[in-house]
Amino acid sequence: MTATGIVDAHIHMYPAEVAADPAGWARARGEPGWAGCVAPAQKRSIQGWADPDALIADMDEAGVGACVMLGWYWERQETCDLQNGWYSEWIRRHPGRLIGFAAVQPAAGQKSVDGFERALDAGLCGVGEMLPQAQGFDLESPWWRRVVALAIRRRAPITLHATDPNAGPAAGPKTPLDAYIRFARENPAATVILAHWGGGLALREPPAEGGGLPPNLYFDTAASPLLYDSGVFRRAVARVGAGRILYGSDYPLILYPRQTRRPEFGRLLGEIARAGLDPADRAAILGTNIRRLLAPGPAGGSAD
Repeated sequence: MTATGIVDAHIHMYPAEVAADPAGWARARGEPGWAGCVAPAQKRSIQGWADPDALIADMDEAGVGACVMLGWYWERQETCDLQNGWYSEWIRRHPGRLIGFAAVQPAAGQKSVDGFERALDAGLCGVGEMLPQAQGFDLESPWWRRVVALAIRRRAPITLHATDPNAGPAAGPKTPLDAYIRFARENPAATVILAHWGGGLALREPPAEGGGLPPNLYFDTAASPLLYDSGVFRRAVARVGAGRILYGSDYPLILYPRQTRRPEFGRLLGEIARAGLDPADRAAILGTNIRRLLAPGPAGGSAD
């Protein structure tokens, strides 16, 4: 990973054969949930596609130094293993530019723990994006607890999908935001990243019980233009501090579908540049924070 510059903490990547026929590929793999997200029937999709070479070109065009490729919340561990293999290969091909988190399906039992360990040994450095409701497990699952224990032992951050309860059904299934807070609090040695502004947790007053948000909880900005207005950056910095916020785009998702159908980074980065943030806060959000979380050393802890 680059020592300075912009790091996108939340993208997803697939090879060309998947992009060529996502619905057919998903049927063959037994992944209807993913197909419903990226290729919904009788509905225009905002999913874009890019192979690793196109990704690197788009990064260079926008001045993005490195990207964290997140795994998907697959329903089958075999699909997780397949994606982890793609990522380890692409990381080797583009050292310092591409970083990978492992896909894991805790409902698969021991296979999930074994697959996660193989992925870490192959160069991946985190786990997620996880979505318990889509994968059929809960945060009390013994196999999920084993995945978490391995993540803590290997100092691997955990990214969880989070949905704003005030958003419509298009935002995805409701996620247990209070349970996420409890999970982070009960696992203080874990680094827990909640995607999509933590389903709004980065913007609202935290629950009074338990003393507010635990210090090992972070929030990425993935898909922000589809969810919130541009003032979200200043509101979140005022609420939780810049040290908890990680720039993420959700590339190659089409974030501005009325303006372009091409995956790109520049428009969201421009929105952040115009957000009126203190330069030090902007630098923290755009790269300093995620580099710190991925650096060797103790997991968890406060960002402030």
